[in-house]
Amino acid sequence: MIEKLKITQIRNLYDIDLNLSSCNVFVGQNGSGKTSLLEAVFLLSRGKSFRHHEPKRLITHHQSSCTVWAKTTLGELGIQKILDDKSFATSVMKRNGQNVYSQSVLSFALPTLLIDPSGMELLEEGSGGRRQLLDWLVFHVEHRFYGAWLSYQKVLKQRNALLKSSHVRQRPQEITAWDYELSCHAQVLHECRQAVFENWRVYFKAMLGRLLPKYTDHINLSYQAGFDEKVGLFHTLGQRLESDIMLGYTRVGSHRADVLVNFYNDSDKKFKEQAVNVLSRGEKKLLITALKLSQLQMICASGGMPVVLIDDVDAELDEWAVDILLDVVLSLPCQSLMTSLQQKTAQQIQEKLAKSQPSPPLKMFHVEQGVVREALPEI
Repeated sequence: MIEKLKITQIRNLYDIDLNLSSCNVFVGQNGSGKTSLLEAVFLLSRGKSFRHHEPKRLITHHQSSCTVWAKTTLGELGIQKILDDKSFATSVMKRNGQNVYSQSVLSFALPTLLIDPSGMELLEEGSGGRRQLLDWLVFHVEHRFYGAWLSYQKVLKQRNALLKSSHVRQRPQEITAWDYELSCHAQVLHECRQAVFENWRVYFKAMLGRLLPKYTDHINLSYQAGFDEKVGLFHTLGQRLESDIMLGYTRVGSHRADVLVNFYNDSDKKFKEQAVNVLSRGEKKLLITALKLSQLQMICASGGMPVVLIDDVDAELDEWAVDILLDVVLSLPCQSLMTSLQQKTAQQIQEKLAKSQPSPPLKMFHVEQGVVREALPEI
């Protein structure tokens, strides 16, 4: 849990110093800096923003760096993004005052889940977002995964470089060696992903029954490994070598894995199409919420204690859906940072916590023009 949070020069948050509790609610108008608070915590955990891929957009205008530092129950974590004169960013990361050279160190120490139902791209765009969604869960649950993932990425880079080489056809033994290594790492990734996925699907089905009960028997998750597991990646790479050489990159493998959200017919239960093509916009928001909340439940059940970031908790969902979301989050052993436009939502959270035994501590903050002030909860 984050006990103390310091933010310097992130968007309109110039100098923030907060003491946090297990449940924290930030209330303010649009543009006040609420989302930037969550963005700062996400940056510390993931090394990037969830709003824009360019670090220069994250840093306060006319400034060349930003910093996020947190004191947690397990030690101190910090990250600084520094821009050079060409606006390229470098990162300085620390844990307990010592430099670290991999973002994974901070990610392991501070697992962070963003719940943002407005992010329709998760369902509507390519496989990358859905694969990252699964991999975040596998990363924190299955300890073999990250090492295999790193090794896979390195070998994939080497194989792709060789495919682009003009001498690739004269180096068959080298390409075979890379194919073998890649397939070994892919098998480990597949085993980790599949095991975690099967468990996650159970949690998702239960959460779907609460948020979209009429679709419980019609929507299902399916996992695709990115290659034919029965044939094996090594054999498939050999078969596709010539076309991979023509394209200059590896077309199949664990880097093409996907999680599909399938919709089934009423009658014969045969696959009809992707759920995104059937559901309304409001139902898609609930579906995304079910995906995220089921992950939260699973990681807490596995012994994790993530930090949950919920942006504009009452802006994208109906009141009953917000009620379910709050009930789930507040009942789990996790720290929450929520933003809202409305004071009544903060009061709703306070009332829910008051009914809990024991009642988790709550802190409420008002955010205005980049200034964050703690407010006393109403009695």
